[in-house]
Amino acid sequence: MFGIDIVVLLVTSICIIGSYWHGEKAGIKKGADAMYQHLYSSGVRKEDKVIVCLEYEDRSGTKEF
Repeated sequence: MFGIDIVVLLVTSICIIGSYWHGEKAGIKKGADAMYQHLYSSGVRKEDKVIVCLEYEDRSGTKEF
């Protein structure tokens, strides 16, 4: 019975770690890529640079979307 518990713990751990790794890999890259593309497309091109204007956002309070 003790051996089965170790196998279940091992399989569960592998599933959790795999899910976390996949989420980090896919989610962070997609989010960063989307933000970069948004800034790049909304920026002003000047020679070989893209200039973006960022708006100040007050972070002192909570904001509901």
